Amino acid sequence: MGLQEKKAIQGIKDQYMGDLQKELNDIVGKELPIEMDWDSFSKDIDAIKFIPGVAVKRSIDAFREVCNDDMGKEAVQESINQLAITNIEQENAEANKTMEVKDGVFTIKASFGGHYSGFFNDTQIKDYLMNIL
Repeated sequence: MGLQEKKAIQGIKDQYMGDLQKELNDIVGKELPIEMDWDSFSKDIDAIKFIPGVAVKRSIDAFREVCNDDMGKEAVQESINQLAITNIEQENAEANKTMEVKDGVFTIKASFGGHYSGFFNDTQIKDYLMNIL
């Protein structure tokens, strides 16, 4: 990881992650840590730039839709204890992107710095959660 990437990641941690974490916790009604696989972003400055608005915010927007009533909020509170986000290579990202809930961890693996087909939009994330909860 070069200095440019290190500074960009630190800037996102300092400027955005606290507020995004609070927003997610407020939506789901409990502490639901956002765990970023920072190393997976280390060589992709474009993906780093999209962490707040795409990688995290779209997930939060999906949780907002799922948790818009007590039934949805309760389902999330009982089933998900962490949101884990990993950046993958842009090549073949559309075929390799995944979402999974396992052992209370909701993991999203996608390419956040490339073509929009390499990541999930909030509707896709919401639909996935609605189907597995």
